[in-house]
Amino acid sequence: MKIYKEVVFSRTVLGDIVGLGNFISSKNTKESANKYIDALEAEINALVFLADVIQKSQMQTILKYHPEAKRMITRNRKWNVIFHTDGDKVFVDKLIPCKMVKD
Repeated sequence: MKIYKEVVFSRTVLGDIVGLGNFISSKNTKESANKYIDALEAEINALVFLADVIQKSQMQTILKYHPEAKRMITRNRKWNVIFHTDGDKVFVDKLIPCKMVKD
């Protein structure tokens, strides 16, 4: 099992996370939003250990983000973390709701 050096978030994903945090803050408290975002980021950062054991996706919804895209579904089953690997890094390409994957 390969362990990657780092997880790199695309600007798109960083924007998705900020938007998600703002949405949660508008419905709950800022503290609950921060807690949710911190847990989500920690789960995504675990890809340094998990990326190698996840197979390339066959779903067109996922592959449109990168030809070698893989996906990790978050523990709460709400988000698809779409990523690919290159060298010793994991690149997170997009964060999309699980309901958007129809393949």
